[in-house]
Amino acid sequence: MWSRHVTTGLTALAVGASTLLMSPVATAAATAVCTPASLPLPAGATEGIVTSADSAGGYAGHTYGTAPHAVRWKNGQVTDYGTLASLPGSRPTVEGVNRDGTVVGHAVDDNNNVLPFRSRDGKLEALPVPSFDGAMNAFPTAINDSGDIVGYARADRDKAPMVAVRWPASAPGTVVRLTGGLPTTGQTSAVGIDQDGTVLVNAYPADDPISATSAHLWRAGSSRKLAAPAGAARTQGHAISNGRVAGTADVNGVVWDQNGTAITADKDALLYTINRSGQSVGYKDAPFGAQVLGVWQLGTEIATLTGMEKNVKVSADDGSLAGSLYSSTTRRTIPTTWRCS
Repeated sequence: MWSRHVTTGLTALAVGASTLLMSPVATAAATAVCTPASLPLPAGATEGIVTSADSAGGYAGHTYGTAPHAVRWKNGQVTDYGTLASLPGSRPTVEGVNRDGTVVGHAVDDNNNVLPFRSRDGKLEALPVPSFDGAMNAFPTAINDSGDIVGYARADRDKAPMVAVRWPASAPGTVVRLTGGLPTTGQTSAVGIDQDGTVLVNAYPADDPISATSAHLWRAGSSRKLAAPAGAARTQGHAISNGRVAGTADVNGVVWDQNGTAITADKDALLYTINRSGQSVGYKDAPFGAQVLGVWQLGTEIATLTGMEKNVKVSADDGSLAGSLYSSTTRRTIPTTWRCS
């Protein structure tokens, strides 16, 4: 879907559990039990992970094995998009998928060459890289059902500065910088796009591509800054859906509702994905340095799962969760969905 993950200089956040038992630190409201189901792997793949979901019950991600591939799951079937032919030997990382099954992401080879991609006609094709600001690499982070793709570009794969960009569906083969109401100093990164074209953009200091200072909603050349909860100095958005944003304010998990009101979840929580009904997935700190996976509904925790063998990245519009589950028996990571009830 438009955004189901945390990116932007951006270290993926792995949280998980070897079992689905409720955490002893769960709040009284966290009573749901979540049941896993494995997704099929294409021929030649031995492992995989779900990284995104569309608006109609489908998922996307990437697999590992003889060669890493980009894939989509729909109605119990898996579609294999392969690798990016224009960057031989590269490994695709899928970051988003829309209702039509178009996946987006980036591919990197052993020499750290990077190309952004989208799928078309069952294969991956390269997206254009911006020519402004000395950009040499670009990283799509999300796509909506209209086909608009957003992300960020930078001169070097791992270094600042970043600039928020969009690949507009109305102008295939082009990429443009997001301007209009966004900060003109420091860095920007587009991390999600809603179905109406609203783009979630984070702003960063010039020398720090990880710790955002503010989050903004951009649309049609203008933007507004998301209001920080009382007492919070820094905000960062991680996902947007149906006018709601999941993110953090200082060290608190936050959902900004459709009217812009900030609903605070737990201290030390990170909400990194959200679906159209306001269900978020993230994690919070627990005693003795443990991390607890949590599921929140508009700031209220409804489920927790503990351990380190589960990586849940997605809160889909149908209420399911998705990511991967590591088997200590086979020593493989299997693409997995969960249903909570």
